[in-house]
Amino acid sequence: MKGHSDLEKFQRWLQSELAEASILEDPDERERRLVQIEIAIAEVIRFNKLLDGVENAVAAPFVQREEPVRSPGNSEIKPTVITGECHKCGASRSSDLEFCPVCGEF
Repeated sequence: MKGHSDLEKFQRWLQSELAEASILEDPDERERRLVQIEIAIAEVIRFNKLLDGVENAVAAPFVQREEPVRSPGNSEIKPTVITGECHKCGASRSSDLEFCPVCGEF
């Protein structure tokens, strides 16, 4: 999954930031930054585990079938029977429609 690789890259970046933050001169700033980065790393790890759990718990939305759902035969398709003309516009009407497909008249 692409999201996992992005999370791993983010985690590695945070770890490199942790190394850089450890050389800050101001002790208060160094401690604040180290705590922020450590919390962020812990959250990335927790979120990555959460994604693994969700990925395994949810079934795939698509199903692979051995055979096609419908057979390719045309036995189900019936020809349209033309019953006459529309009394308003004169277009041909079929029996399966209750309205004219050209003008919409019933």
